Amino acid sequence: MNEREIEPGFLIVASPSLLDPNFARTVVLIITHDDGGTFGVVLNRPLDRTLVDVLPDVDPRGGSIPLFQGGPVQDDMLQVLTRHAGSGRMILPGVALGTELETLLDSAPEGDGLRGYVGYAGWGGGQLESETAEGAWIIAPARPEHVFDVPSDDLWVTVLRELGGHYGWLSMEGGDPSAN
Repeated sequence: MNEREIEPGFLIVASPSLLDPNFARTVVLIITHDDGGTFGVVLNRPLDRTLVDVLPDVDPRGGSIPLFQGGPVQDDMLQVLTRHAGSGRMILPGVALGTELETLLDSAPEGDGLRGYVGYAGWGGGQLESETAEGAWIIAPARPEHVFDVPSDDLWVTVLRELGGHYGWLSMEGGDPSAN
């Protein structure tokens, strides 16, 4: 059972038992959470595309911004996370949800410290709490390194190992000691 509460600026990590192909082995950064529901972005589903691939007319400074599949909802929506203070709404220290693309590019001329997320993950009021109580999600504190520095292929395992104990075991082939 999770000791932590779901809050903006925290991560939810898919437990090995969560087999939904949209969320298996994902790490989601929670951006908003209230009685009406939850909004977040999947951090570890790179699209192997950059912003210029989906917005050919974008300012050339944005050409190197990597894109990720932020979730299965509204895949025509783009969110940008930035590590540059003053460029958006703070989600946690060192991570903000960007506002206008021009402002973001002014703060990061080479696109460094910016990541784009196509779509998002969303839950109705009480839905995520229910799924967490059933063991589908593990709540973990987030750090800027999780968003910008840990390779996508390593993020799920990294966060579970940081939690330690039982969660560290889960990171090894889904927590089945006989599989190791």
